Amino acid sequence: MAKKTKVIDTAQVARKLEIARTLNWVCYAGLLVLFAVWNLFLDGSVKWWLLQTVPLLLVLPGMWKRQQRSYLWLCFILLLYITAGIVDVMMPTRGWQHGVLTALSLILFVSAMMTSRWQVQLQNAQY
Repeated sequence: MAKKTKVIDTAQVARKLEIARTLNWVCYAGLLVLFAVWNLFLDGSVKWWLLQTVPLLLVLPGMWKRQQRSYLWLCFILLLYITAGIVDVMMPTRGWQHGVLTALSLILFVSAMMTSRWQVQLQNAQY
């Protein structure tokens, strides 16, 4: 029996990809701003700010170049932020920052994952 191939609407995938990339940049910038406000102005320190932002900055050049591997690494990095955010949200003494951290991390995780997938779909459709 022959294998069925799925026809991909490249225009629709390209549209989704651009929306996901925009969402990536909005959430990525949101996380960086959150860490700056949280650690430099509220109750953190420069050490914590560096600890939180450096992992995100490692994938910045690849995201700028739209490399699929960078989006995959971003997903791995975001798992740490999601885990820390969820643990801290469940503690009654924590502030609003942890909820924002969890929400931004989850949205960025899903959008980065879908960006990677749609990039591969577009690349495979071109061949």
